[in-house]
Amino acid sequence: MPRAHSSQHIPSHTAEQSNAEVLLWQSRLRVGFALFVMSIGVALLIEGAALPLFGIVTVFCYIALHVALSVGVRRTAVAKEWMVATSVMADVLFVFGITYLVVPPEYYDRALLLGFAILHLTEFYYGRSLAWSALAALMLGYVAMILKAKDDGAPLLWSQELWSLTVFALTAGSFILHYGNFKWRLARLVSLFERAEEGDFSGEYDLSADTHPDGITHVGRAYNRVRSQLANLVLTDALSGCLNRRGLEQQLSREISRAARSGQELALIALDVDYFKQINDTFGHLAGDAVIQEVGELLRTVARTGDVVARTGGDEFMLLLPNTNAAGAFRVATRIREEVRKQRFQGVSGRVPVTVSIGLVSDRVPDENIIQDLHSRADEALYAAKDGGRDRVSIWTPNLRAIAVTRAGQQLLAASR
Repeated sequence: MPRAHSSQHIPSHTAEQSNAEVLLWQSRLRVGFALFVMSIGVALLIEGAALPLFGIVTVFCYIALHVALSVGVRRTAVAKEWMVATSVMADVLFVFGITYLVVPPEYYDRALLLGFAILHLTEFYYGRSLAWSALAALMLGYVAMILKAKDDGAPLLWSQELWSLTVFALTAGSFILHYGNFKWRLARLVSLFERAEEGDFSGEYDLSADTHPDGITHVGRAYNRVRSQLANLVLTDALSGCLNRRGLEQQLSREISRAARSGQELALIALDVDYFKQINDTFGHLAGDAVIQEVGELLRTVARTGDVVARTGGDEFMLLLPNTNAAGAFRVATRIREEVRKQRFQGVSGRVPVTVSIGLVSDRVPDENIIQDLHSRADEALYAAKDGGRDRVSIWTPNLRAIAVTRAGQQLLAASR
């Protein structure tokens, strides 16, 4: 079922698929309504009232049109804009045709009541643009019906009919404007929740745009109140207090986009706690958790303003350093290594030294496709630091990968013998 202004928020093919679903079930309703009208006509015939043959033909044509549209929609699984517009305009013609044939001229304004139902369905399921077109068609149809009735000698007063038409136009126009605005604001909220589902809580509901607060405004206020709490729950690692992997990827994507626009450098630091498995095995997992918590606190203390600290695995951390070259990243990494060596970790009661191995990469960002390269280079540099004896900092260089891969291959070869 399509949503408010779906064509503005989802791809056109998806909108056509949604419109197809709506058109199919609405066609069944339309056919049922037409058959109901036919049954009333048969009852009138039984009572001796005259029902013009053209009325029966109109009902059958209306049913045939919607059956044909349904067949076409089922065959293609989409409903093109012209198919939706044809369905709505057929409703307008059918209402005025049956009204003209069955209803006495003094009660023609009843057609406007059915017209309002058409507008409601059109606005709710297909959007504001088609609703305005349907309103214009309804007004023209009503005027045409009154003109034909007066030509046939019906005692209708233009002043009264135009008054009825004006009231209808004002009411229907107000409905389209108000309900369209309601759906637009609802779509904004849906967009915020969709972004939140992906871990992006940067958006905030704009309360200033709601000049007349209502239920949507209350939901927007509630979202704004819980936005920071949701961000902490979804993007923060509870144990270390740092960002989790999702939070890092979100920040990394933003910083890379910014660096790509300005041509600045960006650094990524990857680090592991050395021999962390031995800490867990010797002191227990609670002690290991305490070490992770203390490392997280230390990293956040050492990090500069604007740097991003994240825990990406069991004992794995990453730091994102915007606008930082290799020399600047090396200074930060060296300080981290030294601070960790000096720290007396309460988790292990200071009985064993805790050290970290660090790998870093810094590069100028040409475009946003560099994310995976930065990740892999930082990991290669970290592997080189661990392979070189741990408790050290390794900087990624073009030939570092060859050295790391060669040593890994030698280790695998030795293990296979």
